[in-house]
Amino acid sequence: MATFILLLRGGDFSRYSPEEMKTIVHEYYSWGEKLRSQGKNKGGDELKPGGRLITMKNGKPLDGPYTETKEVVGGYFMIEEPNLEVAAETSKGCPHLKYGGTIELRETDPHRD
Repeated sequence: MATFILLLRGGDFSRYSPEEMKTIVHEYYSWGEKLRSQGKNKGGDELKPGGRLITMKNGKPLDGPYTETKEVVGGYFMIEEPNLEVAAETSKGCPHLKYGGTIELRETDPHRD
């Protein structure tokens, strides 16, 4: 089984009330629980706002430039699936797509001896 990370980018949540946001968050939680009950969900969390983007220029670390809001990673899931195609199908069920977000799907490459 391979492990994949789903990086949840963007999404438009500004138009929702706090009560509606509770329902939306519950959708994400429920989807994760469904995958967990199937033995596929290996972790995931929402990411707090802020943070920093560290880059290197002319041999010196830079704090910035900052990513645009639509590019911000707001959370992630880690799932196990037999291959990329099956992982992509599973990812299509994530509620994030319903709210204008995108999902970057990447297979992890564990470096084990």
